[in-house]
Amino acid sequence: MSGMFGDISVEEFLRDYWQKKPLLIRQALPGFQSPITQDELAGLACETDASRIVIEKGGKCPWEVRHGAFDDDSFADLPETHWTLLVNDTDQHLPELKAVMEPFRFIPDWRVDDLMISFAVEGGSVGPHMDNYDVFLIQAQGQRRWQITTQPATPDNFLPDLELRIMREFQPEQEWVVNPGDMLYLPPNVPHYGVALNECMTYSVGFRAPLQSDMLEKLVDDLLEEPRLQQRFRDEGRSLQEHPGELTEADMDRLIDFVLDALPQDTHALQKWLGKYLSEPKADAEAPEPSDISKAELAKLITRKKTFEKTPNIRFLYFLSGSDIYFFTNGLQHILPIEQLDFVRFLCSSNQYKHAGYKDLLQNKEYLDLFLTLIQEGLIYINE
Repeated sequence: MSGMFGDISVEEFLRDYWQKKPLLIRQALPGFQSPITQDELAGLACETDASRIVIEKGGKCPWEVRHGAFDDDSFADLPETHWTLLVNDTDQHLPELKAVMEPFRFIPDWRVDDLMISFAVEGGSVGPHMDNYDVFLIQAQGQRRWQITTQPATPDNFLPDLELRIMREFQPEQEWVVNPGDMLYLPPNVPHYGVALNECMTYSVGFRAPLQSDMLEKLVDDLLEEPRLQQRFRDEGRSLQEHPGELTEADMDRLIDFVLDALPQDTHALQKWLGKYLSEPKADAEAPEPSDISKAELAKLITRKKTFEKTPNIRFLYFLSGSDIYFFTNGLQHILPIEQLDFVRFLCSSNQYKHAGYKDLLQNKEYLDLFLTLIQEGLIYINE
């Protein structure tokens, strides 16, 4: 990982570039080989509605967007040039794609959003645009020309009546042609424009940047389920009021306290809510399939040195509070003693659990019980 940014260390990258300015790294991932082919990507686009085809020229209209899930016929009538297939959340579908994201785990897991893979023919593009999040763009196949600018993307500088937010005017200030293994980092809100020079595949590691309003909305939604919020406003001990239309300072104070009292009253309550919120799966993610495996059956699998895997769309997160570990899995909370920290870190550190890694740990009864629970909940499965 330390060599991914060339002569720049990870610490220097975080200090000088992360969320600040773009960085092109030639051969950041030398010899990079895409774990899937373009045909396999097309097959994945037929299985998920998190896929799009963008046709700049030759479609029903300029910058036509078609949405998946697709079928084989969807690819039969595409023009020879100027189209792109994009598939989001590929890491949720194919465990081997998780490995692509491993080098980026110097950013904590809760911050990672997804791995998007695009395949484009010559001229394929999604137009000059900007994103609201950080992204690493890895060239996996073919060549792409990237252009960026510091020009602000003002609201009136977008083409009207399009599904995509494409900039009307784009004046490039820097330009590169990237080859397989090259990588471009872009912080949020940097206008950029990528065009395929030939058949090419690009991997986009995108990062999660929750909107403050979305977090507040979810917090309030969760709070509404608490019985304590079913109380009604009370004002016993009220003084006689001279003007009935006046909202008095005393009533203002009571009402403000009433509203504020609905919010979590201590930092620890908010910490627990954050662990739940940040570990929850995406809204469109498939629910994990529970397993009825017994402890005896698990013991046999361990003896047979089976490999286990974390279910692709699952997040494991934890924080420490005093002598407790608050371990969150798929929006569920487990409170564990600090003595289990090594095992919790083991569970969070990898997406695959091989015998050499777990054989000693699972001799501990508490560790084994937790591992069994996660398998029964469908959060870890046996790699057959």
